[in-house]
Amino acid sequence: MKLRLLDVIGWWRMRRLRLGSFLRLTCVSVCLHTNAVTAELSSNLNKPQREHVITVLAFNELLETKSRWAPLADYLHAQLPTERFRVEAAHYDALEEIVESGESDFIFTQPSHYVYLSYHRNLSYPLVSLVNNESGRDADLFGGVIFTRMNHPRIQQLSDLKGHVVAVSSTSSLGGYQVQLAELVQQGIKADELKLLITGQPQKRVVEAVLSGDADAGFVRTGVLERLVQQGDLTSTQLRLLDARIQPDFPLLISTALYPEWPLVAMPHVDALLMRQVASALLSMPHHGEMAQAMSIAGFSFPQDYRVVDQLLQTLALPPFDEIRPLTLHDVFQQWKQMIFLAIAGAGAALLVLIFWLVIRNRELVSIQSQLQYSARELNKLNMAVEQSPENIIITDLNGRIEYVNRSFTENTGYSIDDVEGKRTSLLKSEKTAAATYASLWSQLSKGEVWRGEFVNRRRDGSHYTTQAIVAPVREDDGKITRYLALEQDVTELRQAEARLHHLAYYDALTGLPNRSLLTDRLRQMIVASDRNRRAHALLLLNFDRFKTINDARGTAAGDALLRAFALRVGKLMRDSDTLARMSADEFAILLPDLKGQDEQASRQALRISERIHYSLKELVLIQGESYTLEVSMGVTLFPEAESESVEDVLRRANMALHQAKAAGGNQTLFFETDMGSVAASNFRVESELRQAISQEQLRLYIQPQVSQNRQIRGAEVLVRWQHPQRGLILPGQFIPVAEESDLIVELGEWVLGESCKLLRQLQDRQQQLRLSVNLSVRHFRKRNFVDWMKALIQETGIDPSGLTLEITEGLFIDNLEDVIAKMNVLTELGIWFSIDDFGTGYSSLAYLANLPVHELKIDQSFVRRAPEDERAAALVETILVVASRMQMDVVAEGVETEAQADFLLSHSTQIISQGYLYGYPQPAEVLMDQLN
Repeated sequence: MKLRLLDVIGWWRMRRLRLGSFLRLTCVSVCLHTNAVTAELSSNLNKPQREHVITVLAFNELLETKSRWAPLADYLHAQLPTERFRVEAAHYDALEEIVESGESDFIFTQPSHYVYLSYHRNLSYPLVSLVNNESGRDADLFGGVIFTRMNHPRIQQLSDLKGHVVAVSSTSSLGGYQVQLAELVQQGIKADELKLLITGQPQKRVVEAVLSGDADAGFVRTGVLERLVQQGDLTSTQLRLLDARIQPDFPLLISTALYPEWPLVAMPHVDALLMRQVASALLSMPHHGEMAQAMSIAGFSFPQDYRVVDQLLQTLALPPFDEIRPLTLHDVFQQWKQMIFLAIAGAGAALLVLIFWLVIRNRELVSIQSQLQYSARELNKLNMAVEQSPENIIITDLNGRIEYVNRSFTENTGYSIDDVEGKRTSLLKSEKTAAATYASLWSQLSKGEVWRGEFVNRRRDGSHYTTQAIVAPVREDDGKITRYLALEQDVTELRQAEARLHHLAYYDALTGLPNRSLLTDRLRQMIVASDRNRRAHALLLLNFDRFKTINDARGTAAGDALLRAFALRVGKLMRDSDTLARMSADEFAILLPDLKGQDEQASRQALRISERIHYSLKELVLIQGESYTLEVSMGVTLFPEAESESVEDVLRRANMALHQAKAAGGNQTLFFETDMGSVAASNFRVESELRQAISQEQLRLYIQPQVSQNRQIRGAEVLVRWQHPQRGLILPGQFIPVAEESDLIVELGEWVLGESCKLLRQLQDRQQQLRLSVNLSVRHFRKRNFVDWMKALIQETGIDPSGLTLEITEGLFIDNLEDVIAKMNVLTELGIWFSIDDFGTGYSSLAYLANLPVHELKIDQSFVRRAPEDERAAALVETILVVASRMQMDVVAEGVETEAQADFLLSHSTQIISQGYLYGYPQPAEVLMDQLN
């Protein structure tokens, strides 16, 4: 029987009238936002509660299955208060009777059983699909395993199963029989070549039959053997899997292909609103949450495509796709025997004629029935090929008006068949497809030729998609062209992937900025162009100060967020012709082309850019609820400096200037100078002279008072100055960074602590209750013998340790926090206080405050200075004061320089201690001693 494509279309449209509305309703409803479902629930709060039955297919005892899935009813009732649910369990035959009688509202069964039921009863499209918990991992697919005894002498591969006894739980089981049979069929083994031993459920009986020798091999669902091993009922050395394979992203060994997990479907009488509500509620169930664990599952997902199960059952000719048995003479006799006997009694001869006629008619019916079955199969194949094709299929008339589209078209474009039927294909056109493309299309079609090309079309929601299309004329038997057929493959992701590959090659994935490759390419072009026009350009290399500390303290997520924030903020300062690039982890580069003038004028322009960057970074960055201050060091070089200059030369100069900027303390900009090598020599000279200064008593203790709100001295911070014999008084900023680059900082810290304890002893001898705060370096504190050294110093100087405060920075807590806490606890027991210096500058976390013996917080001077005018700085200061108050800690505000700052602090706390130029400049320790007399 010859089938035409239009016949297929007509048949499918009739079928779609019955199923289409329900499929669209279910698919759309699953994607509705939870708020929409909540609104619908609210409108039904006053309706009486109804009880809906969910029937679950049972493989074990009914009570065991019902008990396992009972929490499902409780969960749905909690999510849908106006509805009540009850879970029941049934075996295969009973479940089919329940579906036939309509005694249940929802059915939860295995996929092949669902296919069987849906072909006999008008069940809904799956609402959700089960997601199982396999060894702690989500698994929305399952398959089967084929196994034999480890020592079986005759079975080594799948082909050896022919003629052997195979144990299965049931031939209706998808994972326990049907998927394995499909693999054997591919190996050339038919079902009747196996000797089946039906064990019944549970599938543990299959394993027992193989181990006992009643069967040579067995089929079970994936996960059964692993669970028996975990329960101690089986060891991994007793059985051997045949054709064992590993599927990516699937946690278990398998012998078969994978198929979607169990679906939950609704009976025809269930209200569409209730189906949407149930689907939405189950999709909202937290994966691995308390309710999912109660049912021993991971959760539920959007419904999967169960057409693969249809194909499996059709391939194996299993119900509902098994052949219809021809009508036989025996059937005729059984059906008509009473009439035959009556006819024989009345008219034997007539009966013989009637029987003869019936036999001939039966043969005709069998022949017609076979033709109908063949036609139905061919029609089904054509329908599946067209409807399940991943490509868009469109049929139009000669004027381009749409007569038919397949399901892929509606899914990919968002248009339904009713939306496009009778409309011209131009409704898909977008401005991104060139007019020449359409001209070429109609030119080819007008000649009766096939056209191949690419469109950028527009979906119903306005989004664009790219397709590779083949458009061909459709001819009748006489060769007349009556329609056009278009096949379109969506290549949007492919084109996007190509664009992403190009972007990844030349742009940074994290920040979206040009990467090192693109920067060096532009730098090379600028050098070549400079050889012709002799214009001045500049290269700036930028590197974060203390970025590793942030990464270690707050994790890479916070670090990445800071990098993106930096790129966004600095990018706003660039000209269209400038290039901001990310070179590596926390290193960036800026290309400034075509600066006006030559060296001096160009340098000033580059300097202005760097100053704008420094200024823009003063504003706090809020990441994950915490405020950060960004500081960068910059190295700048102008180019070209020589005619034969290379990219490497320019980068080397800028990098050298950057290194010097960081070595000089960071947060500053340095230009490359030809004598920069002298800076390294200068640092070496400072380090050598500082070692001599410590031993030759050139260091001096300076004191800055800390006062209460009534301006009474409550304590003082100990500072250090260097009285150089030739260069005079040197401030800490000129020698502390050099000391921190070597172990000299430890020697310097020991001197300061020793002298501070001597000063504290003098104060205590005079009955002066003045607390001294001494800065302690991280490197000094982490020395293995620090605690013992500190105890010896206290004993040597004879001080009361309760008058000593050690100021530490939060960088101390990054590594080996347990050791830090242990040391702090020992020193706290001696009476020493601990203060966190520069609290709130970007590394602060409240998490460790509860575990550390901290007595005091020092608010960084940058916040104190901005607090009266800057709302964010004010909010941060207020937060620190609240935290300190709740945790019974003292607070010291440093950098108080104006009355406005003092008034701000006084308005928020009367207990705060202040330190700054408003109350006193740092002065020699002996001056303080004289003032206290």
